[in-house]
This record gives sequence, C-alpha cells and structure tokens, in this order.
Amino acid sequence: MKLLYFLTCVVLVIFSNSVTYSQRISIGIYDGVNYSDIHRQDIGGKWSPKPGPVVGFNFGYSFNKSIGVETGIGFSSVYYEHKTYSYPYYPSPLYSSMLPVYLQSSNGTMNFSFVRIPFLFKVSVPSTLSFNMRAGIFYSSSQNYSLNTPYYYPGFPENPKKSDFGYMFSSGISYPLSDKYKASFDVSYLTGRNKFLENYNYRHGSSEFTLGVTYTGFHKDAEINSKDELDFSNNKVSVIVRGGINYSWNKASAEVGKYYGYTGLMAGFSVNFPFGQGAYFQTGFSFDRKGYSIKDSSSSFYRLILDKNQIYYVDTRIQIDYAIIPALLNFPLGNSQHLFFSTGPWLGFKLNSRTVGTAYNEYHSETSYLLRETIVYDDLERLIKGYDLGWIFGIHLSIPVIRNHNIEMALQYSSSFRDVFDTSGFVKNQNPYDPVLSIRNRTISLVLGYKIPLADRKE
Repeated sequence: MKLLYFLTCVVLVIFSNSVTYSQRISIGIYDGVNYSDIHRQDIGGKWSPKPGPVVGFNFGYSFNKSIGVETGIGFSSVYYEHKTYSYPYYPSPLYSSMLPVYLQSSNGTMNFSFVRIPFLFKVSVPSTLSFNMRAGIFYSSSQNYSLNTPYYYPGFPENPKKSDFGYMFSSGISYPLSDKYKASFDVSYLTGRNKFLENYNYRHGSSEFTLGVTYTGFHKDAEINSKDELDFSNNKVSVIVRGGINYSWNKASAEVGKYYGYTGLMAGFSVNFPFGQGAYFQTGFSFDRKGYSIKDSSSSFYRLILDKNQIYYVDTRIQIDYAIIPALLNFPLGNSQHLFFSTGPWLGFKLNSRTVGTAYNEYHSETSYLLRETIVYDDLERLIKGYDLGWIFGIHLSIPVIRNHNIEMALQYSSSFRDVFDTSGFVKNQNPYDPVLSIRNRTISLVLGYKIPLADRKE
C-alpha cells in the first residue's frame, strides 16, 4: 500500500502544479464497463467473460500536439466465473435407448476490486475527430475480494496478493464538445503479470470500454492555433477508421491430420502520410484476432498429436489476439487515383491466446459405455510467443463520397515470419507422437473503412 500512496501523491503533485504547465495539461473523468479475461488457466471447463464497472479520472501532459503521457487513478471490479463441463454416462449398451445421466461439478467464482494507476505513452492524430493510441504499464492494488471455487489444494489457504502490475494497450477517439471540453470513447486491454493465487498460475486480465469527458481549458489559444498545426493540416494527412474480417490458417512445416481456417474480427484506424505522385505511407493500430481450427483425432486440444494412449475427437479453435502496427507503402495502379497496391511489414504484440471448443472421448467394454464431452477453454499464454511479425500485400479501393471523405475497401494477405509456438521450455521430441510442426500465421483480411482528411479540422 505504501507504493500506492506514493504514486497517488505523485499524481496529485503533478496536478497541483498545473498552473506552471497549464498550456500542456488536460484532466478528465471516465466511466464504463470491463469484461474479465483470466490468463493462464490450469483446469478444464470455461471461464466466462463477466461485466464489471470501471470509473476513474486521468491527467495528461502533452509534449506537442501529437505526443504526450498520461496517468491517473482508476477503480474497477473484475468478476470471474468458471463453468465446468457435464457429460452423459450410459451404464450399459442394453440401456442406451434410455436418457443419459449427466455428471456435473459445481461452478466457481472469483471477484476482485482494484485501485489502479497507469503510466501510458500517448500518440494522437490531431483532427476534428482525433485518434489516440496509448500503451504502457499499470500498478494496481486489490481492495477486497471473494473466492468461491471448487478447485483448491486442501490444507493451503488462498490469500490473494494485494498488488499487481501489467501492460495496458488502448485505442480510441475524441471529439470537441466546446473550446474547453472533449468527449472520448476508448477500448483498452489489460493483462497482469503476477500470479494472484499462490497455488495457481492465474493472472488478471480484462477488456474495457469507456466513455469520458476531458477538460482542456488550460491550453492557450495561441498554442492550439499555431502555424505549425495549420501547416500540418494542409499536408492532407488523412485518417481511416476501419474494421473487417480476418480469415486465418496455419502454414505448417508438415501436414499431419486436418487443420482448418478460423474467422475472426479486426478493428482499428490507419493514418496516411502522402509523399507525392499519389503514393503515401500508412501506419496505425488495430486489434486483430488470428488463429486456426482443428477437427480430427488428437491427444492435444491445440495441435494434432496422435498419441494412441489417449485419443479425443477434437473440434477446437485456437484464437490469438494481437495489437497490430503496420508500416505500408501504397502506390496508385496506373493513372488511377482510387485503386492502390500496398505492401510492407507489420509487427504484432500478443494480447491473449486460448483454445476453445469441444472434445469427445469414449470408453466401452462388454458391460458399459462412457461418452464424455469436454468443454475446452484453455489458456495458451505460455505456449504462444509474445510477438509476431511478417509482411502484408494488399489491394484497396478508395471511393469518394462527400468532398474529401472516402469509403475505403481493401483486400489484404498477411504472412508471418515466425513459428507462433514457443517451445523453448520443452525438450525436443519430448513426445514421440508430436511431429514438431512449425506453425505460422497466414491471414486474408477483408477491410471496410471511412477516410477522414485532417484538412477538415476547424481552426
């Protein structure tokens, strides 16, 4: 708690000196909802996302119109609910026409309330509708908790750790309500790094959706309407709000069994910087879900391993969430100013990874028959590498709508350079039935966007 009090005092000292740096300071409040996303699950069944409240206030300091830092104090409650699986049991083939008996364990819950202090680096794209990206770390202190789970180690009392730190990624938009106030909407992802129960590998995690109001009245008009910003606007830099569908599959070094593709969503924004003759450089930020699926016999739920000692029929999906930052060059095709070819590298930071779906196995003898259905919702954080990188090729069409506002349509192919699995902690060929595949992400994306030129900003 001493560290929490110290960090709180630092924030208050910064705020109390806002007169000295008034032209660079902003303060705001926010409110919203989080959805729990526990990390490093060690048991079967499913941890269901549960909504919880989020509220807080923040302090921002801008070095210039595009770069700054942000901190503040937030309060949140995170609710975890574990749903165990049930399976039918038929005592004998002679009675298989009867209704099965379902065996089921009780569900469990864990609830936590936190005080949180983030330290974030912020990049903004200035326009009437501003786009913001934040990334950094946070420190949190648990204020109260409740545990009600059937999975425990007898004789080991569970006393959750009070403090945690982790990483936070956020992307959002803000719009001026007046000369001194802005409204904002942000989507954030938080992942804790410390185990909060001694006898488990659980880490805290959640996604947040918040609405806020920021006071910018400390700014001086001379700074807001500076000539540098007017020149920046006249460069016709534009922003694209975009969303779409990813169809991903694995590119394996060997073909064993039946791997299939997976369809996930993506959302984010891009910033275009023109450099002459219709060409431009594009970067930005997006949340992407990639992965693949399995429908075959296997002793593993996340890759095909034909271990004959224990075989399941697996119907699962491997989901990997990334924060993607691209660096693309876009060139017009021929004399067209609306059709472009784009190519360049991308870097993705893993936010989460899991296996979801169902698995079946059966046992039968002369007197009995057992069919078990397992609900799979397993964390893969330790098995998936923390980042990925690759190359993008794409074609996109820009359709004018009103003045310089365009509808954007793009078809992209993304190829990864790295094996997504982290096998550094495993002995090579530890399982003789494991083909030791090298699996790489491959993705085709269909993207729809709306382009907003920064030149439309009101000065």
